[in-house]
Amino acid sequence: MGEKASKEKSARYKKRMQIISLIACVAVLALATVLCIPLIKSFRTEEGMDALKEQLREYGGVVGAIVFTLIQALQVVIAIVPPVQIAGGVLFGWFLGAVLSFAGIMLGTLIIFVTVKRFGRPLVEAFVDEKLMSRYKFLQDEKKLIHILMILYLIPGVPKDVLSYIVPLTKASKRDFFLYVMPCRIPAVVLSTVLGSNAVSGNFKTAAAILAVCVVLGIVGYIFKEPVLKALEKRKKK
Repeated sequence: MGEKASKEKSARYKKRMQIISLIACVAVLALATVLCIPLIKSFRTEEGMDALKEQLREYGGVVGAIVFTLIQALQVVIAIVPPVQIAGGVLFGWFLGAVLSFAGIMLGTLIIFVTVKRFGRPLVEAFVDEKLMSRYKFLQDEKKLIHILMILYLIPGVPKDVLSYIVPLTKASKRDFFLYVMPCRIPAVVLSTVLGSNAVSGNFKTAAAILAVCVVLGIVGYIFKEPVLKALEKRKKK
């Protein structure tokens, strides 16, 4: 009886610590979001983006690159921040801009992955809409999960940053996810930084062509996203 009581006490203590840790984690993320609201609002205006670019130029060199990478990581963690990859192309050129953007995406996704693995579904429910979680429920027991995720991450219009919160709840290992799935974000990142780089260099014809490609890909993604998701859901039910 003594051993059983000790185990029950230990289990209750562990559960209590998990709840306290979860509350603390949500509080920290919520506080970070509130503190970042002025920054988020500035992203939504042309004047704000211009001010950000000027600030990063003032930092210069390595510091500017680090700050931009952290901002990109923030964009992943707080999905309401608009994508900043185009700004990366404007500030650092298409190649370095792509490298820094992808590094920030990897960092932000890693933070999410580790945090969700630690605190589980309650944390995800605090940040992801219930309808979206239900929509991607078929990922929970998918046998070819990594292959399916690679397809989803290549489709324009699929909310990758939201998926980053959902994937840690599945059986996907951190190694496989970052080794095989995350590189699927590189084409979109490169396309965005090439667009920004050409726009700031005055290559408006090239920039317009790239923008047209982005629009076409967006339309294709919008058209095929729903059929693909429905097909995956139907495949799961069989």
